[in-house]
Amino acid sequence: MSSADGDPRFENVDWETLDRSRATATAERATLLGGVLLVALLWTYQRRSAGLYLASDWRLTAIDWAFLLAVAVIVAYGVVPLARRYRRRRNRRDRSVLALVRRYPVPALAAAFVAVLLVVGTVGPLVTGSAPLRFQHAFHPPVGFTSAVPPQECLGTETGEPFERLCHGSWEYPLGTNERGHPLGFLLVEGARVATYVVVIAAAFIVPLAAAVGVIAGIRGGTVDTLLSSYVDVQLCIPAILLYFIGYAYYGPSLLLLLVTFGLLSWGGIARLVRSEVIQRRGDGYVLVARSLGASDAYIARRHVLPNSTNTLVPAAFQLLALFVLIEAGVAFLGFHEIGTYSWGSTISESINAAVAGQLQSRADEPAYLIWWVSTLPAVALTATLVAFKALGDGVRDALDPRGGR
Repeated sequence: MSSADGDPRFENVDWETLDRSRATATAERATLLGGVLLVALLWTYQRRSAGLYLASDWRLTAIDWAFLLAVAVIVAYGVVPLARRYRRRRNRRDRSVLALVRRYPVPALAAAFVAVLLVVGTVGPLVTGSAPLRFQHAFHPPVGFTSAVPPQECLGTETGEPFERLCHGSWEYPLGTNERGHPLGFLLVEGARVATYVVVIAAAFIVPLAAAVGVIAGIRGGTVDTLLSSYVDVQLCIPAILLYFIGYAYYGPSLLLLLVTFGLLSWGGIARLVRSEVIQRRGDGYVLVARSLGASDAYIARRHVLPNSTNTLVPAAFQLLALFVLIEAGVAFLGFHEIGTYSWGSTISESINAAVAGQLQSRADEPAYLIWWVSTLPAVALTATLVAFKALGDGVRDALDPRGGR
């Protein structure tokens, strides 16, 4: 408010000018443009050359291009705003990183786990490379354990009778091996890569789409709300797994196909939650005041409604990311995945459908608990990932909710 004669009154705000000033070049848009141009240059180079190895023996495929674009989006609209916000508040003692860790230890631990997962999933495969097939080392036990299903060539100490020999674990394979002789450490890293692709692509494209549809439907109302809500209702009636199986029959297994089918048909629940929250917020006093002063729907949604809807949006978004990781693992567990994609789900299934050398069967005669490390280690990694995303979603909600006093 301002006044020339001392009497307070509201200023006349030119909202169109304000919107135009915010629509000019920003750090987020410059970062996004730079990332997209870099990906486009890499794609052009690969099209014009015999092949492109981004690093080591990593040959870029369709899912890799989608991942790189998703990384550009997340860096532009996730990392850059967080970095700017941290710089503004780095001198506040109650906003320091250590203070936040002490205040929210569980979300901080979850955030550290997710960060390690993303780093391992991105960099780990470049370090480990590809593991060769070593059937002679199949079902090698982890260090400190023994196996009653000994490999053809035991690298550790062997004990027991000749026909009941036990193979002790060796530091050559500290976490053991599967039926093809692949180290479990390599399989865990490859599973982290698949989970990272699922999380990053979903967070960059699917979650913003769901939030945008919910906000537009809630803010505009009327015909727009009716059309968008009807589309969401139709979308939720179509089983995504059925659409994936149809695509699987025609195009074969593909992680990108899985993300496209479930991504297009699984965000309706978030859109509904956001729409409900926006309808409640658009009647609040601060929204009515902004609208009475001439603010546009886009400005109100960006500055007032969406920030006050984080209490609903953030936990639902993180739960959706965890759900996508679980769905991918479940589909891989059933065998509907690419042979060369080592998902945690496919690794878990190997202990159930494992074939013991020298026996003609598709399922092992030995119980799965005798080769427990093949399923237990990836199952622990998958469970920890799901729990971490749930805890992190609750922590981010508490940190961003402007109504929580934090």
